[in-house]
Amino acid sequence: MILLFAAVALAAATPVAPPAGDALLDRCAAVERAAAGSAISGEYLVSDTVDDCGGRLGRLQQVVGDAPWRWASVTKQIVAVAVMKQVEAGKIALDTPVVAYVPTLKVANAGRITLRMLLQHTSGLPNIEDGPVDARKEMLVQYRRDAPPPPPGVDAICLGVAKAEPGARFDYNNCDTEVVAAVLEAVTGRPLADVLAESVFVPAGMTATHLLKPGEAAGRAGYFADGRDDGFVDVGRFGAAGAVAGPPGDLAKFDRAWLTGTLMTPASRAEIERGNPKLGYAALGVWSYAVPLKGCAGPQQLVERRGEIGGVQVRNILAPARGLALIVFTDRPFDFGEAWQGKGGTYDLLSAALCP
Repeated sequence: MILLFAAVALAAATPVAPPAGDALLDRCAAVERAAAGSAISGEYLVSDTVDDCGGRLGRLQQVVGDAPWRWASVTKQIVAVAVMKQVEAGKIALDTPVVAYVPTLKVANAGRITLRMLLQHTSGLPNIEDGPVDARKEMLVQYRRDAPPPPPGVDAICLGVAKAEPGARFDYNNCDTEVVAAVLEAVTGRPLADVLAESVFVPAGMTATHLLKPGEAAGRAGYFADGRDDGFVDVGRFGAAGAVAGPPGDLAKFDRAWLTGTLMTPASRAEIERGNPKLGYAALGVWSYAVPLKGCAGPQQLVERRGEIGGVQVRNILAPARGLALIVFTDRPFDFGEAWQGKGGTYDLLSAALCP
C-alpha cells in the first residue's frame, strides 16, 4: 500500500489544548451525520487527549454485544512503537543491519537491511503476497484455518530470494514486519505478545487488547460483499503483521498515549511520524502527511494507519497538532477512498471529526 499524492509537507507543531467535552460530542455527532445514508457498517470513536465518544454506524447499530475487533495492520503501528521503546533503551538502532541482532536469521541481504527499511517497506525482501491464494482468490492459503499451520518464526516465503536492492523502492510487505518481530524477540528475549504487552498495552492502559495466537477466535466477524462471513480466516496467523485484537476504546487509549507522550519520548515520536515524500509519505509503521479538509482553515497534519483482513477494515487517523484522533472499524465492504482526493469516505469522516 502506498499513498501517491501531492501533500503538504509536515511541519513541527505544538499540540493545542484538547477541545472541551461538549465540543468532542459535537464532533461525534458530526461523524454520525456524515455517515448517514452511506453503506458503512461499523463502529467509530473520536478521541482527544482526555476522553472519547462514538458509537455504531449503519447496519451494525442493530447488533447486540461488544465483541472485540481484529486490528489488522494497525498491529504494525503498535510494533513500530515497541521498536522505538527498544531504541530509547539503547538496545537497537534504526539504521543498524538486522544481522547484528539476529545472526541466525537467513533473510536476503540481512547484512544490509535495517529496521528503518523494514518499517518503511523498502527492504526488498520477497513479498508474502506472492504465496498461494485460495480458490476464491480472497486469502493466502496459509492464513486459512483449514490449511496446515506454518511453523513458528519468519515465514518461509520471506526467506527467499530478494526482489529488490535494500532501500531501492517501496513494496508493502508483511514479511518486513515478521522480521521486525524476530529482532524484537531476539533483543528482549521475550515472545512478541509479551513485548507488546509490556511496552505498549500496559503503559497505555489497554486492558482488553492482546496479540492473538493462531487458532484463537478473533472477535467480531467480517462479511464479504455477497454476505458470507470470514470465519475461515485465522487472524492469529498474521502475527506481528496483523494479529492484535481488542475493543475500539482500547485503540483510543493507544492514540491518547501517543498524543500525550505516554508511550514515546518527543524524539521517538518525531522519528516515527517523519513521512518520506519519496515513499508516498510512509513513516515508521504509519503514513504521515497533510491534506486540506472541508471546513478547516488550512491543511491538517495527519498520521494514518489502516488495515484490512477478510471483511474487516480499520482506519486509525491521528491529528497530532490538534490532539485528536478518528477511529473507524467496518465489518462489511466500504469504500474509504483517500483523504487527499478531496472526496470519499475517509475525507468525509475526517472533515466531520476535525472540522465540524
